[in-house]
Parts: sequence; C-alpha cells; structure tokens
Amino acid sequence: MENHSIYRYNLLSSCTREGIWELDLVTNVAYYNNGMQDLFGYAFDEMKNNEKWWIANVHPQDKKRVAGSMGELLLSSENVWWGRYKFRCKDGTYKPVLDRLFVVRDKHQKALRLIGTMQDLTEVNTLQDELEDFRTAHKRNMFLAMFNASEKEKKGISDELNENINQVLAGISMYITEAKSHADAEGAEKLNEAKVLLLESISGIRLLADRLSPPMLQLLGLKDALRDLIASTLEAKNIKCYFEFDELNLPPKPKYKVILFYRIIQQQISNIINHSNADAVSISISKNGKKAVITIRDNGDGVDAANLTYGEGFSNFQQFTEPFDGSFMVQSTVGEKGFTVELML
Repeated sequence: MENHSIYRYNLLSSCTREGIWELDLVTNVAYYNNGMQDLFGYAFDEMKNNEKWWIANVHPQDKKRVAGSMGELLLSSENVWWGRYKFRCKDGTYKPVLDRLFVVRDKHQKALRLIGTMQDLTEVNTLQDELEDFRTAHKRNMFLAMFNASEKEKKGISDELNENINQVLAGISMYITEAKSHADAEGAEKLNEAKVLLLESISGIRLLADRLSPPMLQLLGLKDALRDLIASTLEAKNIKCYFEFDELNLPPKPKYKVILFYRIIQQQISNIINHSNADAVSISISKNGKKAVITIRDNGDGVDAANLTYGEGFSNFQQFTEPFDGSFMVQSTVGEKGFTVELML
C-alpha cells in the first residue's frame, strides 16, 4: 500500500510540479513524493518527522497564523484547508507556497490521515506583480493622456484669450482716443473712467488666462511660478504665506510632474481662499525617498476630515496621486483651527 501510494504521488507530481505528502496520524509515518524534494531540496530522511520538520521551516512571520489555523482544522469536523505562506528551502531561501490539505476522518470525525499538496507560487506571484505593474502603467498613461489633453486645451484657450484681448484693447483704445478729440471736458472724463474700468476688466481676463496656462511656469520654472501664484492670489487677499522649496534636494521631475505640482497647489490655494477663512498658509515641497511630498497647511476653520467629500474641492487630488503609487491625506478637526493637505507622488 505504501509503495503504491508513493508511486501514484510521484506519477501525479510529474504532471503538476507540486509536492505531495501524506501523514498517518495513527502511526505518525509520513510519505513524500519526489516533488517535495525537488521543490525544497530536503532529503527524505530530513522530512521524516513531518510535524517538526514542517513547522520548523514555516517563515517566522507566518508560523503563528498557519499553525493556529491548522490546529483549529484538526479539532473541527472540517475536511479541507488551504493557506499561503513562505517556506524555507534547504539552502535557506524562502519560497511562497500554496498548501492544500485534506483530512481523512473516522465515523466519529477523528482525524486519521492528512493528505496535502504544496505548490511553489514564485512564478504565479511574479506574473501577478507583472500584471499589477501593467495595470499601474496603463492607469498612469491614461491619466497622463487626459491630463496633457486638458493642459493643451487650457493653453489653447489662454492663447486665444490673450490674442483677442490684445485686438480688443487696441481697437477700443483707438476709438476712445478718437472720441476724446470730439468730446467736451465732462465727456473726456467719462471716457477716461470707461477706459479704467475696461482695463480692470481686461486685467481680470488676463489673470484668468494666466491661470489657465501660467507663462511663468514655462519661462522661469516651478519655483518662481509658484511664488508668482502666491503673490497674485494669497498675498493679494492679505493672507500671509510661508513658502519652502529646495529644488536641489528633490528627486528628478519629468515635465508633467512640474505642471502637476503647480495644479495641485493652485487648486488648494483656491480652496483656502474660497472656504477656509484663513489668514496664514504654509506651503512646502520636500523629499521622501524617490517621491516628492507637497504639504499645504492653513490656520482656517477645521472640518471633519474623515467625512470630507471630494465635492468640497478635492476631486482631483486622489486622481493626481493614484496613478503614481502616491498618497493623499487630509488632517483637520471640527471646531479647531487648522487644515493640512499632504500629497506624495
């Protein structure tokens, strides 16, 4: 019977590449197919005491969990168990394995025999990692395609606005100059007032165009573009801002991340101005390993950060960080001053 079982297990292992074992709980005798030796490198004599050999080679981080689960199985009336864990090979390395177990019981549900298979998951895990890398790359590429299209559209609108503004301004200035030559003193004063109002309106439109496609970002880089953004938004609203940005100590940034950093800070500045009642803001860009960390703090009204909805000005932040295996965190408390947004990407 013993030789027949071993023959069948070896025949089966030649097809499945799995290690197959059997333990008689009455005699405490264990049987193994050749697959067990091929998988882990142990001689059959070393595996003779199945329980001690097996538990001694389960990874320390998995041992308590797996041994506890196995113990519960033997005390129950269940017949099937499976688990994933790391198992130590003869050379000291660990392999991820899938262990599947069947319990043979008597009519009183007492466990008599265990039959198990151990499968090396190294290739499976590698394929899963490769698939996850592919999914991440696909998600990143999709995001970048949409982000770049959006930026291109914003630049197109900005360029068109500026071109139209210049044409309109030139035409109106000519008409006002001509009209003033035919108007009395009161009429000339009214034309001057109209010109001032017109220039103010055009200045607002130009500011909108610059926000759509900031020329400072293209001409002078991220640091100076952010300083210009802070001056034209926060400081223009009498909100003090402390800005910390050591570009030399940051990881290399591709062009799209430079624009992304700008958009993130631009969005949060808008949130602060419109919703926070803050009078002081701190903005820093720092380094964490190979990633950059953007931290924006203000002393405005606190909110329930745990239940903050994306509709409250944060709809883009999760989309900005997720494709780059980054993170997005908000810290704030209702009834207390202070609000912190931190993004790592």
